[in-house]
Amino acid sequence: MQTKPKHALSLSLTGFLLLTSDVLFDVAAQSASFSEIARADMVNQLHRDEFTLINVGDNSLPILISLSEKPITKGIMLIIGDAEMPLGRQDSLTHIANYLPALGWTTVVMPSLGLSFGSNIELPIEGDDNLVAIDKDLLPEASDSNVETNANNTPADGEAVAVTPLERVSKNSISENVTETIESNSIVSAISEADLIIYSQELEAYVAAALTHMKTAMGHRILVSQGITAATIAKLIADGNPLLLEIDTLVINNPYWPIRKLNNKIPMVIAQIPIPVLDLTSQWDNSWSKQTERKRRIKATTELKEVYRQTEIIGQPLDQAQMKYISRQIKGWTTYLGW
Repeated sequence: MQTKPKHALSLSLTGFLLLTSDVLFDVAAQSASFSEIARADMVNQLHRDEFTLINVGDNSLPILISLSEKPITKGIMLIIGDAEMPLGRQDSLTHIANYLPALGWTTVVMPSLGLSFGSNIELPIEGDDNLVAIDKDLLPEASDSNVETNANNTPADGEAVAVTPLERVSKNSISENVTETIESNSIVSAISEADLIIYSQELEAYVAAALTHMKTAMGHRILVSQGITAATIAKLIADGNPLLLEIDTLVINNPYWPIRKLNNKIPMVIAQIPIPVLDLTSQWDNSWSKQTERKRRIKATTELKEVYRQTEIIGQPLDQAQMKYISRQIKGWTTYLGW
């Protein structure tokens, strides 16, 4: 007669322990930085031979390398999404890595860095003279009045097909669950000058480390980026950053900074980039990028920028079919450049 109550009590305690462990796991996940979560996702979900760890500052970050499938490799293509954009997001340009090796390119997918309070990568900061990423006079103080919500930072619905290592780190991973909280609480609503400078330094070191790791690869160097990442990289290259001199052309999508005064500078920043730029736009770009879309094209013309093309991605939202189309657009761009 006592068996049933004991069994019921056992089930109840088991359920409580499971619920408690889930809550503790969620709390621990939310206390970690986006970069730490993204790294843990890849390390835990992929086989060790499917990713490569590179040293960036005092940290090691994973990248996904897919070798060219052609006898003669055209070069390498570094691909990085918007700040705090999970690899499994439907609209992340990292998915073009599934198509580019067949076109003769070795791809290097770089998981996005986080843009939140404090540094994600431990880097020495010797003084203001070394903060070359973004001019201080372009960075107003952040306030509720000059910040808008980034509609494109909400993960899009869609099926995650576990085919490639990139797709296995999908939208079902913990990073996307935590990212919703991060995006709504910090990336847009509390960006400060210090956050942007730190992010720019981290991004500079991250890209430089990836280029160093791939230094023995032959061919051209293309950098593909989105969102805040695209705007920040554009600024670094426009300023003549010596660590990024290897980049031969820049492909950007949806470039923006979520501070109006700073965002208004993007057209001039792009016009001053000394290398060719392919500017991919679509009706799905967020409002920040839309505000400068036409101005970017006009400024490139009036400032006599030598090689600039703005191309619209028409049709449905960014998905796998669109990623294949974008890959062909990039192929057409490199053919135009004579590569």
